[in-house]
Amino acid sequence: MALDKDAVKRRAIEIAGRLIDEGGAEALQMRAIARELGVSVGSVYNIVGDIDALHRLVNVDLLDELGMAGSETTERLRRDGVRDVRTRLIALAETYLDFVERNHVKWAALLAFNRSRPSVAMPESYMLRQEMLFDIIADVLADTPLRNDDTRRQTAARALWSAVHGIVTNNFVGRGDASLAVESRVQIDLLVTVFVRGLLVEI
Repeated sequence: MALDKDAVKRRAIEIAGRLIDEGGAEALQMRAIARELGVSVGSVYNIVGDIDALHRLVNVDLLDELGMAGSETTERLRRDGVRDVRTRLIALAETYLDFVERNHVKWAALLAFNRSRPSVAMPESYMLRQEMLFDIIADVLADTPLRNDDTRRQTAARALWSAVHGIVTNNFVGRGDASLAVESRVQIDLLVTVFVRGLLVEI
């Protein structure tokens, strides 16, 4: 019977994500995935590509999950009638922090994967996921004096994402220390407060 390649690929990504979650990137082995799938190692390579391609697919899923969490937070705030820019940005930062806390092993593996391949161009699917994350922040910044300046609003969204990402990465990822998560929240609160005050000054 012929393999359902789409089903095998989806299952391979799920297994790969679980292996990373349980043992870090080092646990991602094609032989282990093939064994769980009940297919040959060659079949896994033919369906998902090499180990880097498979790790990239896990990373894309992770970014999708983060994007969905951000969109859900935005929708909840909209339903609740929350319009304050600072409150909305803090809520998105909290969503990001909670996501990293829940997925810290996979997130640390994603960051290490990207750092170890700086000269490799990211696939378009990966870049689109990053743009989606920036767009969620840019939509919030539409309620600031940057509302009519799409270029500066996108730049501001990227700057804020980078700063929050830097705080989370430096303080928390992979360390499992709850006090660092608390420190991250203090730093993010200060950062977002100052950032919004700066934006609300007539530019």
